[in-house]
Amino acid sequence: MDLNIDTKAIIDQINKNNFLPGLYIVSTPIGNLADISIRSLSILSLSSFILCEDTRTSKKLTTKYGIKNKLKSFHKFNSTKEMPDIINKLKAGLIISMISDAGTPLISDPGESLVNTCIDEKIPIYSIPGASSVLGSIVVSGMDTSKFTFLGFFPQTQKLKELFIEKILYSNETVIIFESPKRFRKLLLYFISNLPSRKIAVVRELTKKNEEVVRGIPQLVYENFNERVNIKGEITIIIEGAELNKKNQFNNDEIIALINLYKVTLTDKEVVTKISNKLNISKRVVYQLVLDNK
Repeated sequence: MDLNIDTKAIIDQINKNNFLPGLYIVSTPIGNLADISIRSLSILSLSSFILCEDTRTSKKLTTKYGIKNKLKSFHKFNSTKEMPDIINKLKAGLIISMISDAGTPLISDPGESLVNTCIDEKIPIYSIPGASSVLGSIVVSGMDTSKFTFLGFFPQTQKLKELFIEKILYSNETVIIFESPKRFRKLLLYFISNLPSRKIAVVRELTKKNEEVVRGIPQLVYENFNERVNIKGEITIIIEGAELNKKNQFNNDEIIALINLYKVTLTDKEVVTKISNKLNISKRVVYQLVLDNK
């Protein structure tokens, strides 16, 4: 099926309604180029130019759908330099779209500074929703979808790692994070040490030919990936929330995970005090768990 021919008449009809001047945050496919809305194609075809992270990546999308508008690089390394010119053009009444390499812009992508500047300058901003790996992954994970937290990419420094794991351990909501293929196995080993009993779902290459979902506790998921020579593609990890008991307290497995996390940098006494204060439970209970897990 030639999507250029099938969609052209619809796009032309939508364009007759006219889009207002301003900045448009346009979602693009996260893998399969067919996952784009007619409205997204319409605004891209009407834009004076399209801001993107990598023009080579975005060119694949615009070429497929016959969109010839100029692509302009806009990323964390040049955003400060490019911002004044973009703002001036928006003030002049142009329509400008911003896309990311994949998915919804600003979600672990550059662009937040431009949006905030537009707000300060009272420049209209419009959202054209579409594909999101965050939502696309949680709905196939088997985890609770009623409430969840998105934390972005797993950090690399020890102090930030501790804070990141803390957020996961203390959360009774489903947690969603990203990780690169190169660091993925190392992250699973970190989860085995700090979140051994927490169920996770790894969603890889979502919407693409080699899409897969691997579910289970970290050890089982690690065994699934450990023998593979190459792990490629975008990876989203869904982590189940902490299981609280009837008194709304964390179970022993969760407390032990916290003990293992903190004892890397703290004494036993400091670990007991910190956990007791954070979870509002008896120091005696925590101390006994520290002794049991020596």
